[in-house]
Amino acid sequence: MKKRIIAMSLTAAVLFGLCSCTVEKPDLEAVTEQVKSSEGTSSKESGKKKLTVKDSKIKGDLDKKFHVSGDIIDGGKTNMPTYILSKINLSADQFAEKLMSEKGYNRNDIDGHTVAFESGKEKLVVDLEGKHTNPLNPSPNITYSLDKGKEFESAIKNHRPDSDLDSAAAKSAVAQVTAMLDKLPIEYDDDFLVGMVDYTTLNTYYQFDLPGSNPDLPDDIREQIDVEAQTAMILQDHILLYIEGKDSNLDPDFKFTKDDNIFLVKGKMKINDMPVSGSFIEPYCITAAVSSRGVEYLYIENLYIADNGSSDSSIITAEQAVEAAFKDYEALPNKEDYEVYINDITLNYMRDNKNAANGLPDASKASLRPVWVLGMDITNHKDGYGTVSDAKVYADSGELMDSYFHDVALTEYSEAISESMKEN
Repeated sequence: MKKRIIAMSLTAAVLFGLCSCTVEKPDLEAVTEQVKSSEGTSSKESGKKKLTVKDSKIKGDLDKKFHVSGDIIDGGKTNMPTYILSKINLSADQFAEKLMSEKGYNRNDIDGHTVAFESGKEKLVVDLEGKHTNPLNPSPNITYSLDKGKEFESAIKNHRPDSDLDSAAAKSAVAQVTAMLDKLPIEYDDDFLVGMVDYTTLNTYYQFDLPGSNPDLPDDIREQIDVEAQTAMILQDHILLYIEGKDSNLDPDFKFTKDDNIFLVKGKMKINDMPVSGSFIEPYCITAAVSSRGVEYLYIENLYIADNGSSDSSIITAEQAVEAAFKDYEALPNKEDYEVYINDITLNYMRDNKNAANGLPDASKASLRPVWVLGMDITNHKDGYGTVSDAKVYADSGELMDSYFHDVALTEYSEAISESMKEN
């Protein structure tokens, strides 16, 4: 039986080398010619057929194992602006003044870039350099919590509610979250995802984060896990645990109780009324847990504002975006092992970090750019597994942002990030 693998978060993928990206720029003139005619050079070489578009549907085969059949969601746009972003113009102390209810808090500089504030049961951690977000896509972020913050962070940060709720209690939970958000000069989408999570489920989620103890993994796989590497990954992703010191670990004996039943609230950030993705995989920039005590945990990333400058750009067509992704596939020496089905193509905005002097992404310098997102089902016939993944192509330039097919580029990049993290 074939195993089906769903693409994991890119942060974990970098550490375990299971995902790939590339920034290879296609020849747009060549792409255009390929779209116009199925008789071009590339067509003759691979038996490529012309892509057809009708009523927002795209269909065609670019290769005997590269198929396109799906919807185009673009809102009829042919031009879109690109926004220049800078991190929000609040200092760490100003965040504390706005969010900490008790003013006699202690301030602690953790490592030269992360600042923690504590008072009674309240805690606020400000990470304006994005050291504790996805290293490929860092952004300024803050984390607020009560006394069980690191446990709630471990249990819910990477989970989504199973269902939407529209009860009075759910609306009250959202209102408590928005009351905190409204203290900050930020934009957010008022369409929140809300779900109830009971304490037994929280305990199950919590166990997933204990190094080497994921109950969903077979014993033979669990035995191969590098517990030390997994602990390091958890420290990178869980800032409330990180600020307690590099030797900190989650308590394997900790248990949530019935008083810890929560509403899990997920929300999206907006800049100039444009939605901003949290990362390549996770679109939600706001995560909160609300219990009978109030907001137990609140995480916000993508704390950016748009500079005055922006520029309108012509948008490449969906066909050209497909051609850019196909070029990456075509470069594979073992492409015959893979079969690709592109089933939906969406025009969206995505944050794009500028690089710092060391060549790694800089959280303080970014732009909001239009991107074609190509949903793909990929089957590896040689190894017998399937993967659900995306390819992303900058709609203003035709440059391939990332794709499943480019292991070497990601490996080299993740090694550079690892070295940088060691130096810091």
